[in-house]
Amino acid sequence: MQNEARLLHVTGTVQGVGFRPFVYRLAKAHGLSGYVKNLGNHVEILVEGRRESLETFMVDLPRKKPPLAHILDIGANDVPFSAHPEFSIFQSETGASRNSIIPPDTTICEDCRAEIFDPGSRYYHYPFTVCTNCGPRYTTVRNLPYDREQTTMADFPLCGGCELEYTDPMNRRYHAQPVCCPECGPVLWLSDPEGNVLAKNYEAIERASELFRQGSVLSVKGFGGFHIACSARAEEPVLELRKRLGRPAQPFAVMAKDTDIVESFADLDAASREILSSFRRPITVLPKSENFSLAESVSSYLHNIGVMLPYTGTQHLLFDRVPDAVYVMTSANLPGKPMLVENREVLERLEGIADFHLLHNRVIANRNDDTVIRVVNGQGTFIRRSRGFVPEPIELPFEIEASFGVGAELNTTVTAAKGNRAYLSQYIGNTSHVETFKYHSEVVRHLVRLTGIEPETWACDLHPSFSTTRFAKREGGENTLRVQHHHAHILALMADNFLPSGSKVLGIALDGVGYGADGTVWGGELFESSYSGYERLGHLLPQPMPGGDLAARNPSRMTLGILSEALSENELKKLPLSFPHGEVELTAILQQLERGVNVVQSSSTGRVLDAAAALLGICSERTYEGEPAMKLEAAARRSTCRVELPISFKKYGDPGVPVLDTTELLLGAYELSGTYSPEDLAFGVEESLARSVSELAVSIARKRGLDMVGLSGGVAYNEHITGRIAETVKGAGLDFLSHRRVPSGDGCISFGQAVAAGFRGKPAD
Repeated sequence: MQNEARLLHVTGTVQGVGFRPFVYRLAKAHGLSGYVKNLGNHVEILVEGRRESLETFMVDLPRKKPPLAHILDIGANDVPFSAHPEFSIFQSETGASRNSIIPPDTTICEDCRAEIFDPGSRYYHYPFTVCTNCGPRYTTVRNLPYDREQTTMADFPLCGGCELEYTDPMNRRYHAQPVCCPECGPVLWLSDPEGNVLAKNYEAIERASELFRQGSVLSVKGFGGFHIACSARAEEPVLELRKRLGRPAQPFAVMAKDTDIVESFADLDAASREILSSFRRPITVLPKSENFSLAESVSSYLHNIGVMLPYTGTQHLLFDRVPDAVYVMTSANLPGKPMLVENREVLERLEGIADFHLLHNRVIANRNDDTVIRVVNGQGTFIRRSRGFVPEPIELPFEIEASFGVGAELNTTVTAAKGNRAYLSQYIGNTSHVETFKYHSEVVRHLVRLTGIEPETWACDLHPSFSTTRFAKREGGENTLRVQHHHAHILALMADNFLPSGSKVLGIALDGVGYGADGTVWGGELFESSYSGYERLGHLLPQPMPGGDLAARNPSRMTLGILSEALSENELKKLPLSFPHGEVELTAILQQLERGVNVVQSSSTGRVLDAAAALLGICSERTYEGEPAMKLEAAARRSTCRVELPISFKKYGDPGVPVLDTTELLLGAYELSGTYSPEDLAFGVEESLARSVSELAVSIARKRGLDMVGLSGGVAYNEHITGRIAETVKGAGLDFLSHRRVPSGDGCISFGQAVAAGFRGKPAD
């Protein structure tokens, strides 16, 4: 049979994942000659041999690819046969790093984990054991190309044994940049609060395990930052940790050895089990089981808990000592500040918080918080997209110009986009804090350097006071596009669902706050949206927020604002509400409302849910983002009676658009408060709000000839509300869109901004 040759170009995540040695071994196995080389944004493969061998090679290439590789496309062309004597791995061409895709950090693979627990292995009990199929990647990268000398592993020259594995194409550690061993790699140690070394290596693990058992609080250094950890089995250490951190109620994530242990305190369905156990190892939000066996204070007053499985060697070794342990693993950061990454700053800033520190000497080049996913309406939904996913590209449904979205203010991310790819950064946080804004600027610079994307247009929020808005205007000057917050949500939703450029949808954006085009606060919006613009066709009734942001921190203020036009002053004073300064504050708020002084109007859905939580005695103070609404959802799940609450449409503004009368909704809950339990009324508020929003959306969509209705915004994390909206939309014969690849909350804003900026001037399909 005559020999043939094919030239392949493979695009995707194919650098730093063992793809070239995989191709080498596959070609050898099929008796083919040729070469493989890295060209940065793709890998080039020339294969020569019998047609039958070429065909089976082509089938096996995507089917047997390395676990961390992600193939976007394989281009193949027949070329003249050139009789290569063997198959070779060629060096990367000069400049090949530009637009290359660095793989994300992933869990230690089973092969490496087995070596850690094999007494006959040279990696026995060594926590930094990795290969091309696992371990830290993004958090080690300083510069491109992705070679060892450009990573934080440059601080650890390879020993003879590691050098042999690193240079052998048949070895799974071939060109694995983080490869190391006890002889040449990072060292783990346990220190006291002053930094004195108490134990090293496996002895440090043994001592740390014992300290956890005794109730101590430890900081634990991982891939992309530190966790603050303690036993989650007993109340005392968890309550002590809350006291030290000043977080009285914010839920803590926990880590358990395996799914068998997880099922002792949480319910696992098939979708959640797959997400929890994946090589990305995100925090997965799970319902608590009836036999919940952890300290209640881990996740007080909530029906669910964030859970993750171990993903570093250190974590696996900790569980080896105490297999049935469950540890609180919360990010080591002070309120509003970025996660800590340096040993020195941990010793300084966690003084009085951590009793001991489990440290190592590998530098963290890029901090990267844990990803958080929750199954909503049967589908995994990002609450936070970070470790395990960043910096993987998100494929776009069309090509756009080079653009950069800088995000909003809370739960901020940034996005670089060009062509048909967008690169969403790790979670950054609240940029109103100086340190977090500095971190935001660092992430922007690093993402530009990593992707090679030089933005033609910068995009930001409409809000003039956001630090991110000022940053974008400084960087982009006249080439800065200001994108309305909720339109960015719907644009992100459209691109997330791969809708073509000429698409239009009826978008529902439900969240806490967003700067409206009219200068007021929006947050319950119905848009007809395309990639080039939007029309506001409906919304929630704007409600007074006495004291502005104070009404977000104290939901009782919001309750007064919403009911102030429906109840007398006497009735308002008798509401079961709570204020930090008691009756004096109550009287002052009523005067504010009467005079209209320092009162902001808001159509926010989040504030309505907050007000309901306060009215029903479920939550009177917000101590962390989303607390009142999360506790309202937890209460609604305990409902035993399906209560119907009134909520009607009315015309608002000039020209009049339909709005949902949320005053009527809360008034109905108030009037039935003596008849039904708070849990039943919590269900009624969510049910009636979701039903009315979706019915209005369906009505508008039909009038406008739209066949798709989508939901975005932080409220979309509420399983009850999202489920009811989806059911109503689908029941009306329309397609329902929800987020799949980016968060529903403000973590998607930068993505929507980048799409808007890059789309400008693009003709419709």
